[in-house]
Amino acid sequence: MKVLIIGGGLIGAVIAYKLADEGVKTTLLEARFYTYGSTGRSTGSLTAQQRKPELVREALESMELLQEVKRVGCEERVPFACRMMDDESPHIAVARNEEEFDELRELASVWREGGAEVIEYRDPNRLMDLLPILNTLRIYGAYVTPKDLKVMPHPLTWNYIALARLRGAETHTKAKVTSLRTRHDTVEAITEDGRKFKSDAVVIAGGAASLKFVKELGEELRTEVTPRAAAGFVTEPFKYKHKPTVRVFRESYRFLQTVRSEYVVTIDDLGWGNTELSVEDNLDFLIKASKITVDLLPSMEYVNVLRAWGAYNDFTADGYPVIGWSRKYNGKIYYAFGFNDYGLSAGQSIAEKAAEEIVKGTEEPGLSKFRP
Repeated sequence: MKVLIIGGGLIGAVIAYKLADEGVKTTLLEARFYTYGSTGRSTGSLTAQQRKPELVREALESMELLQEVKRVGCEERVPFACRMMDDESPHIAVARNEEEFDELRELASVWREGGAEVIEYRDPNRLMDLLPILNTLRIYGAYVTPKDLKVMPHPLTWNYIALARLRGAETHTKAKVTSLRTRHDTVEAITEDGRKFKSDAVVIAGGAASLKFVKELGEELRTEVTPRAAAGFVTEPFKYKHKPTVRVFRESYRFLQTVRSEYVVTIDDLGWGNTELSVEDNLDFLIKASKITVDLLPSMEYVNVLRAWGAYNDFTADGYPVIGWSRKYNGKIYYAFGFNDYGLSAGQSIAEKAAEEIVKGTEEPGLSKFRP
């Protein structure tokens, strides 16, 4: 069996590794460079704070897989596997008023249903033990998932790519696929520079860029998928001392200090579409994100922002990813995208299950709600 994967973010990298590990002849094509899309523009959060219990369970599994793939990479002497810069990171979902706290209470019940440990903080002053720089005067209350993680998304993805290559996978960057042609027994992908790659099946794992292939194939999906604008910035580095991640759900806001010591702030949904998949930085984002940050963490007021970036996420109307064989091209086209703002959290586990389906020709029960 020969499988071609389109997309060199975390999802494509995990599928490539698992397929190659099962002896499948695997080729991965990335249009630009690994982690170019939403993977490399995220904060690096792995959290059980999801909106669906199924996704909470996948996120908890992904946290276990992170430790396993790190172990394998270190054993096989992948250079960056032992330097993923991962750490524990309790996720603090803050509420700034009673209404937000009520919304968080409902979300916390979802996290518990999915199997996560959740701690309620009605007294915001107790949060100082977790993160002393929080401005508790601006916080009504919070819910914390204490066993969450953070990781640098680039070395995590590179580790999967390296392990796939060590198992015989072929990978290419600057290999933008412009069209797909389905034959009775093969699928042919044609790149921008005219190269042709034939395979038995194609996995479309290009995030928001996957939608152009869905349109080309004339596929009707079960849910609307919309690219939404996101953005982030990174500050100058300081001594590493703050493990927690801060979240404001209403603003799609995240704040954390990486193990590399800088602070990263992202907003995963700026409130407008991004069909062009622009990655230009955005002044409106910088103003909004800076105001939220300084309001909740006043000591950040005079910290210098070194770099800002635009981003995009492929949001689905029902909140679930799109995972499984095309109904129109069953056995030839497999979809693995639509990860909203949780690809790094839940994606590793889902991608492993997807690879298992492809290899074994079976259906994983855990993916039943995600079908195209």
